[in-house]
Amino acid sequence: MRTRLLRQIIRQLILEGDVKDSFEEKWYNTEVERNQFVDDPSSTGTHHKDNLKQMYLDSSHDEIDELFKNKRDLKRLWNETIDNNGLRDFWEGPKMKYFHSLSYYGSPAKGVDKLSYSAETDEEIQDLSGHGFFQMYNKSGNKDEMSTYGIYNGTHQIPKFQTNFGVLISGRVTLATMDDAFTESRSKATDTDKARHSGSGMPKRVMHDDDNVSKLLFEEEDIKHYQKIGECILDNWGIDAIVYNPDMKQELVDAAETLANRFGVPVIEPKDLGVKK
Repeated sequence: MRTRLLRQIIRQLILEGDVKDSFEEKWYNTEVERNQFVDDPSSTGTHHKDNLKQMYLDSSHDEIDELFKNKRDLKRLWNETIDNNGLRDFWEGPKMKYFHSLSYYGSPAKGVDKLSYSAETDEEIQDLSGHGFFQMYNKSGNKDEMSTYGIYNGTHQIPKFQTNFGVLISGRVTLATMDDAFTESRSKATDTDKARHSGSGMPKRVMHDDDNVSKLLFEEEDIKHYQKIGECILDNWGIDAIVYNPDMKQELVDAAETLANRFGVPVIEPKDLGVKK
């Protein structure tokens, strides 16, 4: 037992600080040509594949297929790197928490439970209302990947207004970045997209451009070094707590407490998320 523990400690000391470099070496040191999508604003990454093809009916869809292959490859390599270096215990351990904000929709008692998307309002990514979120998801076993703000040892970069209402969740971490990764939005998926992922749940992946690759996080030392933690993606997740600001309208407070009772989870205040960096 002691020998095995000693080997693990020695291995971690050797690897510490080198994981990001080793990942980039594997990603870039390849003969595979990873072409960038010809029209690549930040919002491109928020569309699922069939939805994106419908937007570019006059373009070659082979290019879009290649784009999504590259996104899958990048995410797969991130997860392989995490597992091969024994880092999953950190990302899914006690030092990390994950917050999904629902604040921008106001009271969870209001709003529709449907997703909506309009190309004319693409600059504002529409998503589930607070009401819709709790209609669609359960306390545990949720398959759709979820975007969250990462919280490391009580430190985070969550805008204050985003903490008024939301959920703390936990699950399998499938990606971690320093910033907003502009991953796929559930609202930007067609019925074909949803059918394709009906078994595994809707995925969320980052665009594979150099800027996004440079912002990937792999280990605790990366967070300490860059002093940044942004979007983290969780799969097979469950709700651990309802977060609400008690200074908000009474209807929000009442609704949050009702939801907490329904899901059998505690209610916490934004201050309990930690200290904003």
